[in-house]
Amino acid sequence: MTVSPRGGASKRRPAPILAVVACCWLGSAVGRGADATAAGDPPAATAVVDDYFTALAGADADAAAEIGTRILRDHAADALVLDSLAWGILTEDGLGHRDLPLALRASQRAHELTGDDDVQVLETLGRALVMNGRRDEGIAMHRRAVECAADDPSTRLVLLEILAEYERPAADLGPTDDERLRRIEEAARDLVATGRAVPVNDLLARTAVRPCRVELARPCDGPLPSDQLFERVRPSVVVVAALEPLDDGEGHDVSLATGFVLHPSGIIVTNFHVVDIPDAPALVVQTAAGTIHPVTEILAVGTFADIAICRIDGAEGLTPLPLVAGAKPGQRLHALSHPDAALYSFTEGILSRYFVHRADGQAKTMFTTTVDFAVGSSGGPLVDDSGNVVGMVSSTLAVYAQDDEAHDGRRDEPVSPGDFQMGLNMCVPAADILRLVGGSAGR
Repeated sequence: MTVSPRGGASKRRPAPILAVVACCWLGSAVGRGADATAAGDPPAATAVVDDYFTALAGADADAAAEIGTRILRDHAADALVLDSLAWGILTEDGLGHRDLPLALRASQRAHELTGDDDVQVLETLGRALVMNGRRDEGIAMHRRAVECAADDPSTRLVLLEILAEYERPAADLGPTDDERLRRIEEAARDLVATGRAVPVNDLLARTAVRPCRVELARPCDGPLPSDQLFERVRPSVVVVAALEPLDDGEGHDVSLATGFVLHPSGIIVTNFHVVDIPDAPALVVQTAAGTIHPVTEILAVGTFADIAICRIDGAEGLTPLPLVAGAKPGQRLHALSHPDAALYSFTEGILSRYFVHRADGQAKTMFTTTVDFAVGSSGGPLVDDSGNVVGMVSSTLAVYAQDDEAHDGRRDEPVSPGDFQMGLNMCVPAADILRLVGGSAGR
């Protein structure tokens, strides 16, 4: 990441602490530094601050610490560099490591250099004190920043709002989606490093296509309002993630999908295409409670039906969802999944139709639905109004308008992406999952 000094022609609106939102660095200063950046690039001296955050982005905390120590030593007389370093540590979103003691030392030195009347330095130091556990001192410093902003009403109001949060700390809002995903990635890498992860190649090599026997939950009776239905289903939905090799062979990315619990002991189901990543060194599952477990066995798969029954290690007391076959067209359905990493998104629609899909000499029944889902939703449950799983998310197909003249009578190509008409959201019926776990295809 690139971090520029807090300089610019317009006034900075500080980000509330505890929300930990990213700061806009260019064009966001209060007081000093306007002339330095209004004319173009930030001062050359602040490039070393960029080096610090570049090292952190590369997950090299030791290198970053060495750079931070050098900044404190070599730029001990440059308040702009010190303040920029401290502000970035305190507010930059997505840092894998946040060196709060370093931020405090840098902000204290910047304060020594600027005296007691620089609003942005006072605010940085106040924030650093609070985040280092010295709340009363931080509040006093922030009050001084409010006093110094008396001639700037908009900045004063923002600072007063933050001061109120310091004086009455906001409730912990919990992790963001990005923070949860970073935790999954870190856990997956740790499982690989400690030898507790099973490479997907090994999982697939030991997998059978014959049914496995799973004792399923009894179907739920009685429809629920949507808010209660969400609360019933959410504890059973999981995040499925794989460390997927990059195309250049250098490192891994995290691929994300959905699954749901079939048995309290840690048996979950997702799509086969979710686990069919042979070169992945790890496949992990995060439960709704936030615990992360490696997939240690794929009990059974239906490659054409797009089903994988998996066992996760170390899980117990999970909440399973019941399976019920026979949902009808027009019936209202609900999906709970993670489209585009928007974790636990709840959508609803109806079952549109059943159809037969044939390919490579095989045939299967699927259904389409108007329930919204997208990439990341694969393996998510489609439930009825009572919370019974009637199907599982599989894939989507975009439908485009066709133009006979533009294609010389051919109707097999879209005119352009602008001619999109609708999406067909395709699902695996619960009957196929029931057959793979040795269950009955009905109530």
